[in-house]
Amino acid sequence: MWWQYLVSAFILLLIVLIIKTFMFHEKLLPHELKDIDVDEEKILESFKKKLKIKTVSYHRKEDIDQQAFSDFKTLLKNDYPLINKNATYMEIGTGVLFHIKGKSKDKPIVFMAHFDVVPVSKNWSVEPFSGISDDTYIYGRGTLDTKVTVNAIMESIEYVLSKNHQFKQDIYIAFSGEEEIGGPTQQLMVSYFEENHIKPHLVFDEGGAIVSNMFPGVSQKVAVIGVAEKGFTNIELSAKSKGGHASTPPKDTPVTMLAHAIDKLNHHKAFKMKLTKPIKTMFDHIAPYSSSFAIRFIFANIWLFKPIIKLIAKLSGGELYAMFKTTLAFTVLNGSKALNVLPNEATVGINIRIRPEETSKDVIDKIKKIINNDDISIKVLQVSEPTPTSLVDDTFKLFDEAIKNTWQDTIVSPYLMVATTDSRHYHRICDRVYKFAPYQLTKADLKLIHGDDERITKENVINSTKFYIHFLYQI
Repeated sequence: MWWQYLVSAFILLLIVLIIKTFMFHEKLLPHELKDIDVDEEKILESFKKKLKIKTVSYHRKEDIDQQAFSDFKTLLKNDYPLINKNATYMEIGTGVLFHIKGKSKDKPIVFMAHFDVVPVSKNWSVEPFSGISDDTYIYGRGTLDTKVTVNAIMESIEYVLSKNHQFKQDIYIAFSGEEEIGGPTQQLMVSYFEENHIKPHLVFDEGGAIVSNMFPGVSQKVAVIGVAEKGFTNIELSAKSKGGHASTPPKDTPVTMLAHAIDKLNHHKAFKMKLTKPIKTMFDHIAPYSSSFAIRFIFANIWLFKPIIKLIAKLSGGELYAMFKTTLAFTVLNGSKALNVLPNEATVGINIRIRPEETSKDVIDKIKKIINNDDISIKVLQVSEPTPTSLVDDTFKLFDEAIKNTWQDTIVSPYLMVATTDSRHYHRICDRVYKFAPYQLTKADLKLIHGDDERITKENVINSTKFYIHFLYQI
């Protein structure tokens, strides 16, 4: 009978799925931490010194304290004698570029960071540029984003040079002074590499971090390393009319036309969820560690359970959901300046984050089709396409070793960045652009980035330096 064949096929499929699930299982092997005898007080004091320099970025050049940026560059030249002895130094844009020659120049490595910070509000409970600390934390603008990385890179390279370590490959230190305002410094550095026929083998910038409760059933910490970034585009929708007095309004005004457009865009299904390569790679690295058989059963057989995985992401919301789809955030609204006057023009600004395998053109075409109103114009203000996905190969294992030497019981996984970094510009000249901030972050810490009373633990400051030392000893 046909139903017997159907039952047999189902049983066979179930057996295959279960076998794949049992094979899709990992346990963290014991890994002995390799401590390094560093001068912890020196590392902390060097960090505080950097925090005290008010390298605040503003979009208006006249608001920028140029002397502060000059002072920061002077600090990098004066406080690290071994780096400056062994490196050639140049300034590009607002940033600095150090080049330390290794035994070979075939596979150069670029360490990136930025030393500019965002402005502060009046709501701080401590002086944001004092480097003040207590037994656990150091407070200040830039502690998390990201003078800690600048400090760790410089302190670690100075340390390994003091131990007479010779790098196997050329090393570049590429710091920008305008990342927070989307300035062109790192683009200029990429152009420098291109003009001098330098093709980096690995580029290492800020990005993911060490987090907890990353995935259902995974109790261990997870170090998520960005291998790709979503793109973004900022657009403005505008509608116009003749204006007039609010006592005699027409059926539709610029405001109501935009309201209809916003409602359509906010509820349309055109921006579908998709399991792209960087997300699939992330699941392949993290899901095997889940203690939940059901979770492993689903993720070991993604080809069958994609709808369930998408539902899990949708119900989870937040960053996981944002990884799966292009998102639209309606951020700026402008209309009439008086309550009793009809606007001649109304505008709405939309910040769009574009998932991999979709382009800004795809997005704009969808928006035009959804709105379907010739009286609404679309102006594209800024575009950065999604990046390619970096290779996850033997080079990626450099992170695995350095992380496990610094933090015990930590899973290492690729990750899709939903935010953007300066390193997105390097994808055009490098196949291995990795984005990782080597410190532990809680949900509370994430809220402090660009927020009031930004702070970082002293332990994180020290461990981030140790991580880079472990990383450097491999290259």
